[in-house]
Amino acid sequence: MKWWIAAVLLAGLVFAAPASAQFYKYLDKQGNTRFTDDINQVPETQRTSARSYAVSEPDPPAAGAAEGGAEKPPAGHGAVAAADDGVAAPVEEEPVDTAKTRLEDMKKQMDADYQALAKEKEALGKEKELPKSREQIVEYNKRVEAFNKRAGEFEARSNELRKQVDVYNARVIAENAKMPPSAKK
Repeated sequence: MKWWIAAVLLAGLVFAAPASAQFYKYLDKQGNTRFTDDINQVPETQRTSARSYAVSEPDPPAAGAAEGGAEKPPAGHGAVAAADDGVAAPVEEEPVDTAKTRLEDMKKQMDADYQALAKEKEALGKEKELPKSREQIVEYNKRVEAFNKRAGEFEARSNELRKQVDVYNARVIAENAKMPPSAKK
C-alpha cells in the first residue's frame, strides 16, 4: 500500500516538473498584465523592463561523459532542429520564422500529450478506488508503470523543448540588438 502512495506522489511530481519555464510579465496597450514565454510578444518598448521569471530547473546531470564516454555539449549549444529534408540543422542556422513555427508546433504537440497524460492519470486514480482481484491489481500496476515511463519520456521531451526555446530566444534578442533603432518596430 505504501508504494501506491509513492507512485501517486511520483506521478504528481512528474506533472509538476513540466510546468517550469522562463516567462515574462508585461503590460499590454489596455494596461492589462500579460505573461508570455516568447520575448517577441513583449512590446519592444517594454522588453528592457519586462520582468523575467525563471522557475527552478532540476539539477543538471553530472558533468562529464554521456553514453559511450563522449562529452556532452553545453546546454543550449548544438541544439538541433529537424529540417524539411530530414537532416538535422543547428537551431542557430535555421531561419528565425521557421524556428518559431517549428517550436510552436512542438509546443502544441506537447500540450496535447500533456492533456492525454492528465486524462490517463485521472482514469488511473479513479480505477484505483475500485475493488479488484489480485490479477486485476497486477494488471493495474503494469499500467501504472507504463504510465510512469511515458510521463518520464514526456518530461525529457519537455526539457529538450525548453532548451530549444531558450536558444531561440537568445538568438532573437541578439539579432534584435544588432538591428539599427530605425529598423525596429
